[in-house]
Amino acid sequence: MEDNKVILSEVFFYSNKRQYLPVVGYRPDALFEGQNPDEYWGITFMDCSISEFDTWSTAKIKFTFQNSHYDQVKEGQMFQIMEGRNAVGVGKVIRVVNDKDQ
Repeated sequence: MEDNKVILSEVFFYSNKRQYLPVVGYRPDALFEGQNPDEYWGITFMDCSISEFDTWSTAKIKFTFQNSHYDQVKEGQMFQIMEGRNAVGVGKVIRVVNDKDQ
């Protein structure tokens, strides 16, 4: 089922854009490379090991509202992590997996 899918990713948060590091449950929007630049997709951080700014960390994220987006995400695809119109970080898709397989 689509509900169990998650995106394994690498994320990078800019120290000059956020005061605090993101934690599990963080719900920004994402702008995925190759998608409509006005189409923000809500994401939720399910698991993350982010211990510092300005460095790559691993994270497990899911789409907050649209299960259909998983089919539109590809390995290696980049995305911007957005808070409103502000890009606070970037991410790179490692792969989409069934959460129960993790």
